Amino acid sequence: MNEIITHRPKKELQADHAWRLFTSLQEMIQFADYKVYLLYMIAGIVLSIIFSEYKELATLNPVFKACFAMLLLVSGLLIYFSMKTMMPRSHNDHHTQTKKLIYFMDIASQQDKDFVGRFLELPTDQITEDLLNQAAILSDILKQKFLNLKRAMWAFYGILFIVLVMQILKIAM
Repeated sequence: MNEIITHRPKKELQADHAWRLFTSLQEMIQFADYKVYLLYMIAGIVLSIIFSEYKELATLNPVFKACFAMLLLVSGLLIYFSMKTMMPRSHNDHHTQTKKLIYFMDIASQQDKDFVGRFLELPTDQITEDLLNQAAILSDILKQKFLNLKRAMWAFYGILFIVLVMQILKIAM
C-alpha cells in the first residue's frame, strides 16, 4: 500500500490528509455531542427520581433544604455547561474575509452553479488550504466543546455527591 501512496502527487496527498483531518474532527464533534446527550439522559433520570423522592423531606429538615438548594444549583450548572457544549462559539480570529468552500453557511449563500463552478475551477492547493482553515476552526470548536463537557461532567459528579449525602442523611434520620 505504501507504494501506491508514494506515487501520488504531493498536492494530492496533502489534500487527502487535510480531508482526513477534517473528517476526523467532525467525528470528534459528534462524539462530544453524543456524550452530552447521554449525560442529559442520565442526569434527567437521576434528578427525576431525586426530586420526587425528596420533595417531602426538604420541607422537614433544614439540612435537606440546603442539600436540595445545592442540588438545584449544581443541576443548573449541568444544564448551562451542557448547553455550552452543544452550542460552542468559534473565535473570530480564525475567520477570513474570503468565502470558504467547506463552510456550510458560505455554501448556502451561493447559487448551486456558482458554488460548483468555483469549486471545480480552484486548484487543489487552494481547496487544501480551505480545508485546513476549516480544520483549525473545528479544532477551536472542539476545544470549547470538550472543556464545557468536562465542566458538565464535574457538575454531574456534584449531583451524584449531593445525592449520596442526602441518602446518608435519610438513613441517619
